[in-house]
Amino acid sequence: MPRRGTSSRGGRGGKAAGGAAKRKRDASDAGNMDGIQKRRTDSDSKEEGHEDMKGMGCGWCRLITPEVPFQSPFACAGNIEVGSGTEGPGGGSIRLCGPKNYFGFNKDGIFDAIFLIPFRHIEQVFMLPNASKKSSEGQKYEVIIVPTGATGSSSIKREYPQIISFTWPEKKADKELGGTVGEAADEKKDTYSTVLKQVLNDQLKAFDKEVIDLGEDPHAKFMVGEEVTLSPPSDATFKSDVDGGIHLLNEGILFTAETQTMFLPFNSLENVMLIQAHDGKGKTVGLSLVCSATEPFYKDEEEGGGKTMMKFRGIGYSLMDGLKEYMKAHDIQVMLCEQSFYDYKKDKPMTGFMPLMK
Repeated sequence: MPRRGTSSRGGRGGKAAGGAAKRKRDASDAGNMDGIQKRRTDSDSKEEGHEDMKGMGCGWCRLITPEVPFQSPFACAGNIEVGSGTEGPGGGSIRLCGPKNYFGFNKDGIFDAIFLIPFRHIEQVFMLPNASKKSSEGQKYEVIIVPTGATGSSSIKREYPQIISFTWPEKKADKELGGTVGEAADEKKDTYSTVLKQVLNDQLKAFDKEVIDLGEDPHAKFMVGEEVTLSPPSDATFKSDVDGGIHLLNEGILFTAETQTMFLPFNSLENVMLIQAHDGKGKTVGLSLVCSATEPFYKDEEEGGGKTMMKFRGIGYSLMDGLKEYMKAHDIQVMLCEQSFYDYKKDKPMTGFMPLMK
């Protein structure tokens, strides 16, 4: 049976990460309008990575989906196409098709919201119950695709590449699904989720991976969906608190929110702090998890050598022992600390943190 990633501390995620193409990285490497426009018009950027794309746009179209709501890399409806490529399992790609002229107007369509993601550049794919209050009825799942270049602290320090996020219905397979697998689906027994998993797993298995469904798989996950608040690190692209859910999995730590998604594989973590929070009267009011995270994809380059401190606060104190065991099981060093607060919910400390006295 394929493994679900690795808890190994070394490497860049096996074959998928090791084959990742080098991208041009400069001051305009951003997911904003200016950055996208430059990337799609600059001759060097357009040619970059083509040597890694052999046969990727050819072969069979395995799946074409109807439009579904996207959160990123564009915030509107789009459809998904999965191609087989011509180089065998793992040689295919996912094509995201959003609106025309989304990033600006151009008669040649270079500013359309179209993205191509090679399967060998995918670190993990997660499916989890959709907790968004904005989702329409029937959009049961949130699907998260993590590119190798967006693991660790990269997803909050860089605007590009972005973690892909869209909502996905759960209903019987129907005629709206196209492609060789979509059209062959049995409307009596197949569903949208089983078809999507089949198509993605056919490619991911070449890298000893498969879609991780947090809703149905008891796969040794310690904690799923605990509500926490992520404080903005000094070098993050966002500048205010983000409320979301934290998921502690065998593959790493996944944080999901409507405006921010982050995945910290174990090779991006060296140590963490568990901070026991007290109010002014000494009463325990919560537990914070502070992760020191790196950028695995850039670890051999000077620009990716720094560490980012990420603080998740508002974790129930009863989870302290389980968190310690989880970190120990995955070879992550833990420092136990305590800190007093004027207002823990608003992150207004009274003192600095200090080692917890046993």
